[in-house]
Amino acid sequence: MQSIKLPADCENLEEIRQGIDSIDQEIIRLLRKRMDYVLSAARFKPNEASIAAPDRVAAMLVERRHWADQQQLSADYIESLFSEIIQWFISQQTQHWRAKHGLSSKKV
Repeated sequence: MQSIKLPADCENLEEIRQGIDSIDQEIIRLLRKRMDYVLSAARFKPNEASIAAPDRVAAMLVERRHWADQQQLSADYIESLFSEIIQWFISQQTQHWRAKHGLSSKKV
């Protein structure tokens, strides 16, 4: 990853865009890393019903709201964003779990 300037040090729009692109690339790399953990977690799920873990999801969303507040971001938006992210990862883990257990790989 190339070195990027701090936002206040950027001298033109192209440098701003390079910074944004670099950060977006890192976000995608981190989402891939998160996927690795999510798929690995399937090893510890005794059945398909245990994948959704609604209590865990609820606790995660509360924590992400807190993290958003700490970073002076909209807690409502971050909760909505992570709710979407989490639901997508749950569907991916479900498909992975089904495949590992020789069950139908129908889309969730």
